Amino acid sequence: MKKYIRAVLDDLRSGKKDYFPPVPKPSKRAKTIDLDVPPAPVIATDLDNQELSKDPEEMVRQLDWQAQQKVQNPGH
Repeated sequence: MKKYIRAVLDDLRSGKKDYFPPVPKPSKRAKTIDLDVPPAPVIATDLDNQELSKDPEEMVRQLDWQAQQKVQNPGH
């Protein structure tokens, strides 16, 4: 990587300002790091954070059940 950075800097100092040398391939021994954050797990008691069904009838049933739970337990 140092060679790549040095080559880029040398090219920028010279007249080749539009040219960038190709990025070197990563080492076979290098570990791949996944930067994506996994989604938060769904908590069954958290009615505002539940995944709803894609089926419209089932979604209506889920929302009705959630509304009933909120009426029965208004503090939660």
